[in-house]
Amino acid sequence: MDSATDELAAQIQVAASIPDADPQLVLVFEAIEEQVDLQKVARRLGMEVLIETEDEVDPDADFTLKSKTPRNPLLSSCLHAACLNQTAFNNLLGKWRTWKRGGKLPHGYAPLRDLFVHLKDVRPWGPQDRLKMVDWEEHFGGQLPGLLFEVEVELWYRKTVAARDKSQREVAALISQAGGEVRSSVVIDSIGYHGLRCTVPTESLSDLANGRFDSVQLVKSANVMYLRVSGQAMPVYGVPIESSADTPPSAPSNLPPIVCLLDGVPAANHPLLKDRVLVHDPDDLASDSTVNERKHGTWMSSAVVWGDISEGHNPLLRPILVRPILAPSNDTADRSEELPPGQLAPDLMLRAFRELFEERDGEDPVGADVAIVNLSVGDPATLFDTLISSWARMLDWLSYHYGVLIIVSAGNHGRLPLHSLNTEELLQLRGDERRKAVLESQGRDQFNRRLISPSESINSITVGAIHDDGSQVGPVGYVADPADGLLSISPFTAVGTGYRRSLKPELAASGGKAFFQIPPKPSDVLEFKGATTRGPGIRVAAPESGRELFIAGTSPACALVTRQAAELYELVEQITDGKALTRGQRASAVKALLVHGTGPLDVPQADFPLERVMGNGVHVRDLSSGCASNEAVLLFCGSIGASESQELLFPLPDGLSVREVKRIDATLAWLSPVNWRHRQYRKAALSLVKPSGDIPKLGTPVGLSTNTATRGAGTVQHLSWETQQAFAYGRGSEMSIRVKCLEQAGGLDGAKVPYAAVVSLWVAPAVGVDVYQQVREQVRSRVEVRP
Repeated sequence: MDSATDELAAQIQVAASIPDADPQLVLVFEAIEEQVDLQKVARRLGMEVLIETEDEVDPDADFTLKSKTPRNPLLSSCLHAACLNQTAFNNLLGKWRTWKRGGKLPHGYAPLRDLFVHLKDVRPWGPQDRLKMVDWEEHFGGQLPGLLFEVEVELWYRKTVAARDKSQREVAALISQAGGEVRSSVVIDSIGYHGLRCTVPTESLSDLANGRFDSVQLVKSANVMYLRVSGQAMPVYGVPIESSADTPPSAPSNLPPIVCLLDGVPAANHPLLKDRVLVHDPDDLASDSTVNERKHGTWMSSAVVWGDISEGHNPLLRPILVRPILAPSNDTADRSEELPPGQLAPDLMLRAFRELFEERDGEDPVGADVAIVNLSVGDPATLFDTLISSWARMLDWLSYHYGVLIIVSAGNHGRLPLHSLNTEELLQLRGDERRKAVLESQGRDQFNRRLISPSESINSITVGAIHDDGSQVGPVGYVADPADGLLSISPFTAVGTGYRRSLKPELAASGGKAFFQIPPKPSDVLEFKGATTRGPGIRVAAPESGRELFIAGTSPACALVTRQAAELYELVEQITDGKALTRGQRASAVKALLVHGTGPLDVPQADFPLERVMGNGVHVRDLSSGCASNEAVLLFCGSIGASESQELLFPLPDGLSVREVKRIDATLAWLSPVNWRHRQYRKAALSLVKPSGDIPKLGTPVGLSTNTATRGAGTVQHLSWETQQAFAYGRGSEMSIRVKCLEQAGGLDGAKVPYAAVVSLWVAPAVGVDVYQQVREQVRSRVEVRP
C-alpha cells in the first residue's frame, strides 16, 4: 500500500454494523459497475466492507455501466462503510470531490483511485437513505392539509442510556416544533432497536413527498436512521357468496393449538371457524371493529384451517390460536386493517411471543405448545433494501430464542407496469406469449417489487405466490387472465433476494389466480380486479356469517403453507414418539420437510431467475401422507456446535446395480442466533457435504447450484443430484452425508444450534425395487449420527 493511503487506512475505523455507528460518520458508497468485487479494493485501504448489496436501476446520463456487455443491464452494487474518525471521514469525502472534478488524485492514492473508478457517489447517510424505501407521494401526496398521520421514526441505537435519551429528546423536540407529538417509544437491546411512534402534519409529509427535505428538520436529524409509515398490503378479494358447506364436519380435537396466527381479529363464530379458532386478544382489538370489518384475520384463519375450500380438504385436526395484531384504521377510506395506533412492530412481536411462551403475573403461557407462527402481514412502505428491518431482526431473535418456526408472506404489489407494450397489445397475445410478456414485465420492475418487511427474516420461511387455485374459472366480461389460462408466477408476488443475496423466498405456493381489468383506453399498467362470485382465487370464509369469498395474494399462499406445516408437525410427533427433541429441533424438522416437498414450476425462463420468486420451488408434495414404494425419506434431528461435523447415514437397498435414473435429495434447515451488530448477522452457517459412501461419485446438483443454495445468510439448504450409474453395493451398505457448522458474526460462544436434515432416495419405477420397505427395515430405533 502507498504511504498516503496507508495513512488514510490508519485513520479509518469501521463500526461493527451501521445501526451501531455514529450517524454523522456513516458513509455510503454507491457503485456503478454491474460486477465488481469492491471488498478487495476496500481491504487494500484497510477498510472493511460493512454491507455489500445489489440494487437494480435503469442506466441514465449520470449512471452508466462500465462493461459494454453487462450480464444484467439493471444491476448495480451499493457499499456501506462507517468511519468512526472524523479526520478520515473528511479526508475520504475531500478526495472523492477531487476525483469527481477531474478524475485524478494526488500521488500515493492509487488504491483509492481503484475504488473511486467504480463509484457513482460517496456521501454521508442522509435524507435519501432515511426515506428511500417509502413512496411518500403514493401514501400521502393526495391527503388533505391540517391532518395528523402516524409515522415510525427509527433512531440510531446508541450504546449508552444517556446517549439514547439525549437523541430521543432532540428528535421529540423536532417533532413538536413541526406540530406533531410522540405517541410511544421503545428500546429493545437484543436487536439494537430504538423507535418512536409519532404523529406529524400532512404538510410535512407533502414536503417529503416532493423532495423538499430542507423544510423538514426531522429527516435531516443525525439521530434519525429511518422515517417510515406503516400499513398492510391487503390481498385482492371478491364479493361474499353463500357458503358451500353442506354438512358441518366433526368437531376438532381437544389437543392444544400448535399454530398461532398473528393477524387481524377473526370472525370466530363463523360456521367454518366456530370451535376451530381460539382468540387471545389482550389488547381488546375486537372492540375496535364490527364483525364485517374483520376481514384479514377471518380469511387467513379459514385458509389455515380448511385450505382452499374449492379443493374440498378436511379441516386441521387441532384448533388454531389467533393473537390479533391488526385493527381497522381511521386513516384509510375503507378502514383497512393495520397495526393499532401507537404500536411499533418489534415491540408488538416481543409482547406477543412472551404471552405465548412465558409465565407472566402468575398466569400460564397462552400458547405453550405453539410450534408454528403465521405472519401473513407486512409493511408495504418498507421494501427490503440492504439492511434487515427491525421487524425482521425481531422475528429472527424470537424464532431462535423460543425455538419456533415463523412463516411469513413475501408481500403483495398490487399494480404491474408493463414493459414495451400496453394492455391492448397484451390482449392480442395468446397463451405462452402473453405469459412471457407479463413475466418480462415482472422482471423489469423487480426493483420496485422487492420483499416487503419483515419477509427478509433469515430464520423464517418466506412464501411467494403462484398464479393458481382450485376455482377452475376463466375470465368473463371486462377482465383478462395475465397468463391466459396457463400456470405462472403470481403478478402480485414480491421478488427476492434476501439479506446478502440469500435465497428468498424459500418456496412458493398457490396464491390464487387474479384477473386484470381491461381499461377503456390502452394502458401501460395492469390493475387487478377482485373476483366474481365464481372466482378466481383461494376460497375462504368471509366475515359475514355463512358467507365465503375468493382472495388472491401472498397472504393466502402463506396460510396454505402454514396449514401444511401443521400437518407435518403431527408427522414429526408421530415418527419421533418417545424421543427427546427440543423445540428448536422440531421447528427445524418442519422447516426442512416443507422445503423438501418443493418442486420446479413448469414456466418458461423469465428475464430474471425464477428462484427470486419461488426459491427452492413450488410446494408440490405433501410428505405427511407418505411416499411411494420406489422412494424412502429419512428425517435426522440434532444439535451442532462451531467447527463441528456430523455424519448422517442412510441405509441402502438391494437392486440398484442397474443403469437407471436415481435421485438423491437433501434438505438442511436450522435456527440461527443472530448478531445485529455484525455485517454477517447470522452466527451459525450450516451446510451439507455432497453425499458419499457406498454410492457412485455424484456430479453437480440439478436445479439450484450449491453456490445459490448456500449464498448469503439463509438457514435452509436444498440440493438434488441425479445419476444413472449402477450402485455396486446394496443392503448393509450406507450413503453418508455430512453436516458442517461454521460460526460467523462474532461466534456462537459455545452454543449448540438445532437443526434437521431430510434425505431421500428415489429410483425410477422401472427398476422395480421396494426402496421404502428395504430402508425401513434397516432403520433402527434411532438413525445413527456420527460426531
